[in-house]
Amino acid sequence: MSHPLRPNAPSRPPFPRWASAGVVLGFVLASTVVGWSFGAPATVGPGTTEQGGGADVGEQTPTYWTWEAAQIWVIPTTLPPLLSSNSPAPTLLPAASSSFRMNAATAGNTSVRWEFTETTAAPASTELELRFTDGLTRAAAAFTVYLETRPGTLLVPNTFFVFWDAGAFGPSGITVQTMQVDVLVCASVGHCP
Repeated sequence: MSHPLRPNAPSRPPFPRWASAGVVLGFVLASTVVGWSFGAPATVGPGTTEQGGGADVGEQTPTYWTWEAAQIWVIPTTLPPLLSSNSPAPTLLPAASSSFRMNAATAGNTSVRWEFTETTAAPASTELELRFTDGLTRAAAAFTVYLETRPGTLLVPNTFFVFWDAGAFGPSGITVQTMQVDVLVCASVGHCP
């Protein structure tokens, strides 16, 4: 018997229903294993980049302000400037790459350091609200800070490092259970989500 759309096509036996159920079950099991591997906690060690993904590590950023990495670091000897926690008075970004901190800090303390890239597509004089939420092995930390892009056109991309002083956490490693970074664009200076 030929196929109505393909004359002279060879006929095939029908596909058994148990075989299609087996294919679906195999797909579900494979998806579950992949989900478990992506949902594992992220372990951050000294000088290494954050590892992990799925529901435990997430981000929401505009395309011109991207989260590149998170690392265990130490607070620099010269303390970086403190980012503003006040929306009407955001920290104005410098014209060149730089470092900042989110909380009170002591030089040499263990810290988490986030790396961001500001591209040349960044709009001028725009306030950004940065929300950090980390569920750590022994505690959770949540910070919101505000910064403003510089007026004028950015000629080259900049790299910005943001430090959080982890205080009592030892430098041998921190297990990050959850990490979420949200960078939201404010309607205007002082009018953030």
